Amino acid sequence: MKNARVLLVASLLAASCATTAANPFDGVSSPTAEPPLPNSTPQTAVGLPVGLEVTGSIGCGQVAWYQLIVPSPRMITMRAYGQALEHALGATATVTFIDPAMGNLELGHMVLPVFARAPNWDPREQQFMPPHPGTYYARVSVDPNGCQRIALRMMLQ
Repeated sequence: MKNARVLLVASLLAASCATTAANPFDGVSSPTAEPPLPNSTPQTAVGLPVGLEVTGSIGCGQVAWYQLIVPSPRMITMRAYGQALEHALGATATVTFIDPAMGNLELGHMVLPVFARAPNWDPREQQFMPPHPGTYYARVSVDPNGCQRIALRMMLQ
């Protein structure tokens, strides 16, 4: 099943742009380059299609935006994995689900404490129910209190 899905790769090292590269998780390459992270506005959001894993990294105080297209209201599960990239003190990433059609209403949050170092990942999973079909956003930010760069893996189901 791992080989049947397409993995989208986005990474940021300091201020450099993301490039197409082999995914370190299973060796599958992305067919197109992804926009760089962090992408600090909803207008630059990276698509997060249902069933496809998106990866990337962000640092302290940075924000990454993802766009979710929901064709019909149904329970959606967000799976997120975090990995510390700089030191073992840990950090906390927050994923916030936003409904732009309702004046950027925040539908909920998922807190992802990150302490694991390679090859381990800290997993989290949360469900949310979109109130209507349409476009939604997931905003990922790293809490400045546990300031470090972290790697993320996210998938909607």
